[in-house]
Amino acid sequence: MNQLLLLIGVSLAPGIYLSVVIYGKDQYDREPKRILLTAFLLGCLSILPAVVVENYWTNIGFGVSESFWWTMFHAFVVVGFTEEFFKFLMLRFHAYRHKEFNEPFDGIVYASFVALGFATLENLLYVLQGGLSVGIMRMFTAVPAHFAFGVIMGYYVGKSKFPGANKTACLLQGLLYASFMHGAYDFFIMQKNFPALGIFTFGILIMAWRISKRSIEELHADSVFRFHNPLV
Repeated sequence: MNQLLLLIGVSLAPGIYLSVVIYGKDQYDREPKRILLTAFLLGCLSILPAVVVENYWTNIGFGVSESFWWTMFHAFVVVGFTEEFFKFLMLRFHAYRHKEFNEPFDGIVYASFVALGFATLENLLYVLQGGLSVGIMRMFTAVPAHFAFGVIMGYYVGKSKFPGANKTACLLQGLLYASFMHGAYDFFIMQKNFPALGIFTFGILIMAWRISKRSIEELHADSVFRFHNPLV
């Protein structure tokens, strides 16, 4: 029982920690906890259709293989695009519609919670199967990666809702940029043709983190509530 509780704790810790971090960043006009919780739970739920679609593609022959190019297709399309697409749907048709989504930075906050919901449930499943070492490794890789992809998506989705932006173009940018980074991250792990390329996984993770950090800083600094808190 103690071992099980430890595994569950290790699984949940990175998602909870990053949720607290991004919630703390939203200091000028904090989003309602009920909407954030729903976004997180919808992120968890988005795993179900993603798994169904990924399994379908894999079962008809588009899984990881000895082919460099088919593995690339699997990483970028079957996994990267599929997972980010269902996260995107949860963001677009839930939080995006709320009146509380009232500045671009909110896109980052809500997308992060959706992404962390997905990452936390996925992490739990992997860790319960693979053990403590898997949990520790994913604490510093897969979960932060999902968070960074969420921030990248949320940056563009946040901008899309407000004047001065091409809504359709921004929404597509958010989905496709997140999918591309996700696909690249997975591809360098999945491909076995050139094992040395695996090191680029960490390069993609660092790149995604740097992009997400700049995105957070930019929209945080541009918050319309920075000098006018509507709650004061």
